[in-house]
Amino acid sequence: MNNRLKSKTRLAFIQIIFQFLSTKNDVNEIFHEFNQNYKNVFIDSIDNKKIKFEFNSNYLKILVSFYSKLIESKDYFSQIDKHISFNRKFEKWDMINQSILLAALSELQNTENAKIKIIFNDYLNIGKLFIDQTNITTINAILDKIIYDNKK
Repeated sequence: MNNRLKSKTRLAFIQIIFQFLSTKNDVNEIFHEFNQNYKNVFIDSIDNKKIKFEFNSNYLKILVSFYSKLIESKDYFSQIDKHISFNRKFEKWDMINQSILLAALSELQNTENAKIKIIFNDYLNIGKLFIDQTNITTINAILDKIIYDNKK
């Protein structure tokens, strides 16, 4: 699979997590509906051009399984909170910030060390489409701390 399709799949993954956080519906059910309703559908862009919404279903299913594994731990918010150095708990963050961090974290925790930097940077680049540089810097710092702790 090419890198562009991987990035598009990661973007779809962030969207699934966002939907999960906002609805609390079963994440696997959200994946199946998302896959069925959005794969290769043409959507309008900001400049009224039709673009094809593409992602790799198999890879997306793997990413969703990584996320399911993460949320089964039930204390993942507190694991993230211990790396936050300001007075705003993770559960109070905007959902898009939560979605980006959780997507990156769940994939990074299930990735071989040689690919961590590539995946890390891809999520930060995708995040730049949605959030400002301050939030990107915060997510970057927290992911960096978590990855460093996991290497120990």
